[in-house]
Amino acid sequence: MEKNERIIKGALDLFLKAGVKSINMDDVSTHLGISKKTLYKVVSNKADLVKQAFTLYQSCFISKIEAIKSKNENAIDESFEIDEQLCVLLKNRPPHLISNLKKYFPEVWEILDTNRRTNIIGCVVHNLELGKNQKLYRTDINVGILAKLMINTVEAIVDDELFPLTEYNFKNILQENRVYHIRGIATTKGINYLENKLQND
Repeated sequence: MEKNERIIKGALDLFLKAGVKSINMDDVSTHLGISKKTLYKVVSNKADLVKQAFTLYQSCFISKIEAIKSKNENAIDESFEIDEQLCVLLKNRPPHLISNLKKYFPEVWEILDTNRRTNIIGCVVHNLELGKNQKLYRTDINVGILAKLMINTVEAIVDDELFPLTEYNFKNILQENRVYHIRGIATTKGINYLENKLQND
């Protein structure tokens, strides 16, 4: 890992631990054990650091999702694997991280949100088409509509005000959502597979 990437990764770790609102550049340089001069050789300001840190955050998730998709396995198993990766990525985020990004770094959030929407749409479309081909999902489902509905569902799941992590277990939210989703689009074959999977997991 190159020096610049190590700095961005270290800053990301700090943001994920303490949030973006209260952390300043002094905190970051102290956490990384580098001078502010060295830090400013990599980024121009805090907004730039936040942007690069959460771009890395998204890239890591996308890479893992692409690895899962490349397997072309059972669509229901794929859906569960993707949810597990999402759980690992988001379960330790500090409360109000998303709302703070929206409030204090709106330009950064807009870029991240656009990329997130694009990647989630691609991911959902791939899974839906895979499930249809495997006769696990109904062939009459409207992939375009469902993909957009799923984006809104993801937005609800990561909404700190709707599902504060102090009150809800993120993994449980994902489990309820994916079972609800799959039951709504599955064929009899798909529902039977889902039931067996839930019993054996």
